[in-house]
Amino acid sequence: MSVLADSPLVLVGWDYRQTPVELRERLAFSPDKVREALAALRQEGLLSEGVILSTCNRSEVYGLTGSGLEGRDPIYALTEFLSRFHGVPHEDIESAGYRFRGTDAVRHLLRVAAGLESLALGEDQIIGQVREAFRLASGAGATRAVLHRLFQKALETGKRVRSETGLSSRPISIPGVAIELAQKIFEDLAPRKFLILGAGETSSIFYDLLLARGARNIEVVNRTLARSEELCRRGGKAYPWEELAARLPHADVVISATSATTHVLSKETAQKALAERRGQPLFFLDLGIPRNVEPSVGELEDAFLYAVDDLQEIAERNRQERHNEIGPAMAILEEEIDKFFSWFGALAVTPTLTALRQKFETIREAEFDQRLNQLTHIPEGDREKIRLMAQSMVRCLLRNPTDAIKDEPDPGRRLDRAEVARHLFGLDVRGE
Repeated sequence: MSVLADSPLVLVGWDYRQTPVELRERLAFSPDKVREALAALRQEGLLSEGVILSTCNRSEVYGLTGSGLEGRDPIYALTEFLSRFHGVPHEDIESAGYRFRGTDAVRHLLRVAAGLESLALGEDQIIGQVREAFRLASGAGATRAVLHRLFQKALETGKRVRSETGLSSRPISIPGVAIELAQKIFEDLAPRKFLILGAGETSSIFYDLLLARGARNIEVVNRTLARSEELCRRGGKAYPWEELAARLPHADVVISATSATTHVLSKETAQKALAERRGQPLFFLDLGIPRNVEPSVGELEDAFLYAVDDLQEIAERNRQERHNEIGPAMAILEEEIDKFFSWFGALAVTPTLTALRQKFETIREAEFDQRLNQLTHIPEGDREKIRLMAQSMVRCLLRNPTDAIKDEPDPGRRLDRAEVARHLFGLDVRGE
């Protein structure tokens, strides 16, 4: 489908690909700022509907142009507004980011929801962020028929891509690969015992992944006990570093992610723990750089050791497989884009009024003319006069709804009224 150069659908955005982090930080929105900006955009008539998506990697404003533009270019008006709103020079905003209209704006949103525009291709977090942006805008009264339909379509498309392709099926982060390996070996992680060495960022990510997979038995050993206790606030037990050797035999999986510059887990310590386990395997995930676990631990019987290099190799293979799924994902996107614009195109004044008139004429012919033809005692000349009266009645019945749609000056409200008419009179026979 070709780009709609004069479409009322617009998008301005800045993301990690095209905009330095310093500028992205200045263009970011808190939830309160989202509500404030959407209210101002609608009050100034720049947008009749709007949604703002703001994450650590992007700030995007989606909208349907309003009646207050007074001939101004809507993209320029939006960037000028954001310059004022954030206190950022307009030339800085103009020289970065991207601007789309019509089909391109819709395609970009669907790509975002599908994870195709994410820093980590196919990541799942973004679909929740799109959902939250839509919820926030809806709660602020900033969405009506068009953006409601568009963002529902984006969320549906994101789910389709994830369920019908392998774009998100294989982890590409080191902690994600590590947890997948653990699940392959033990299948059900819930009853397994995990020992995390360290309480930094990587340990925190792995802790969250374990909770998400249903793990219940988590212990954390760290040189600063308070950090361990903070990490375990949602579950698990914290121990001081001196307890490492004592806790090791009780673990099924050991995750080491400390910032130490030398090995913190020796072959000797691991060997003693394995002896106490009496043949039960022990799975070591060494996420430290440099290595936390002495490499010779992997030589021990019943010990399975994976270091960052091993996990990185798996992650790279998974990343390539995700790239192979871009084609199937794009096929889904194009199908959903066509569905959206089939609906959106029907909202234009002329198609809606034509369909409404045809609906009434069809009813008149089916209900009125059929019965009139059965009244054979009425002369043909009189029946023709009655037909003309019925046609006049249809025109009279349609006059108010026709004027209400056609003469509405606000583009967004005009589309709302067209959507209501199509719904009330069943004009979309093949509804989605």
